[in-house]
Amino acid sequence: MDIMETKKNINPFNNSVESGLRILTILNEAFPKSFDLQNLVYLDYLTIHSADIDKTTQSLHPAVPYRSGEIMIRSSIIQKGLNLFIIKKLIEKQYNINGIEYKATENAMPFLESLEETYSTKLQEKANWAVSKYSKHTKKELKSIMTPRLSEISNEFNIEILQ
Repeated sequence: MDIMETKKNINPFNNSVESGLRILTILNEAFPKSFDLQNLVYLDYLTIHSADIDKTTQSLHPAVPYRSGEIMIRSSIIQKGLNLFIIKKLIEKQYNINGIEYKATENAMPFLESLEETYSTKLQEKANWAVSKYSKHTKKELKSIMTPRLSEISNEFNIEILQ
C-alpha cells in the first residue's frame, strides 16, 4: 500500500479517538453510572447535536445534511472508541443483568481535566447537559423523544433541496 492510499483511509472526524473521547466525557459526567451501547449512541448524538432536540441550545458540531442518519451508523464507531479507551484503562466494560454496560474509571476525570482545548471544554459542557437532561430515560423513551425530531430534520433538508 502506498502513502497516498494510506492517507485516503484516514478520517480525522468521527474516528475511534474522537468518538472514544466523546463517550469517555459522557461516562465521566455520569460517573459512577453505566450505560449500554445504544444509550451511549443516543447520548453521543444529543451531546454533539443538542440543537436538534432543544432549539434553545447550540450544537457542538455543525448542522450537516442527513445528520439524523448518523444515529444508525454510529454504534460501530463508538464501539471502536470504547475498545480503545478500555485498553487505556479509562473506560471499563461491565457484565450485569442488563447485558454489557460501560462506565468511566477513576482515571477518566484526571485525564479529561488535563485537556484544555476549547473543543474539550465545550464537549464537557454539552455532555453534562445531555447526561443531566436525558440519562435517566430508558432506550425506548429516548427513541420516542428523538425519532420525531430526527424525521423533521431529514424532511427540512429535503424541502430545502426542492426549493
